[in-house]
Amino acid sequence: MGKIYVVATPIGNLKDITFRAVEIFKLVDIILSETPRSTLKLLNHLEIKKPVFNFFQNSSDKQIQDILKWLNEDKNIALVSEAGTPGVSDPGNKLISDLLNKNQNLQIIPIPGASALISAISVAGVNTQKVCFLGFVPKTKRNKFWQEVSSFDGAVLFFESPFRIKKTLLEIKEKVMNKKQIIIFRELTKIYEEIIRTNFDNLENDIKELKEKGEFTVLII
Repeated sequence: MGKIYVVATPIGNLKDITFRAVEIFKLVDIILSETPRSTLKLLNHLEIKKPVFNFFQNSSDKQIQDILKWLNEDKNIALVSEAGTPGVSDPGNKLISDLLNKNQNLQIIPIPGASALISAISVAGVNTQKVCFLGFVPKTKRNKFWQEVSSFDGAVLFFESPFRIKKTLLEIKEKVMNKKQIIIFRELTKIYEEIIRTNFDNLENDIKELKEKGEFTVLII
């Protein structure tokens, strides 16, 4: 029976790939990727050639059966997201769940590495003894989301798209209670990396020049 390796990949800077991740890419027979184009760019950078297949949030039963067939043929598989650690707000966790529902005895091995969430926490400089990660801000039922943020007694982190980041930040000032400080992380590890440390009183002024491009992680405490 083959193994599934859940492999973290760089969130921006390609030098953040780990030695172990490179070894696994060389070892496996197949790579399953949320975004094959991004994965092929990384593999080309590493000068590694492997077949790359796309997987989706709602994988078809045929795809699940294909993966199980490969594993039964002793093929090893690497699972990667578009960037960062698979299973953190991406379809990887659903795929793993679907596979385990078919076979609880699968060997699924984590290959840790880059993560926007952990990178943000590491440089936040605030008390992160208690942390709540809420994934992406929902497009609907946002009042309930902000109530959850307000009620948590500790640091709260979430992801947001560049298309909604300013709207979301202004909503925070209006709807989040019991918090004081906000840290905005944009394009972590990339050439245009930006970290804005502000508070509720200065938020509106501090985000006037915020570039609405790239990936955003937000911490509130």
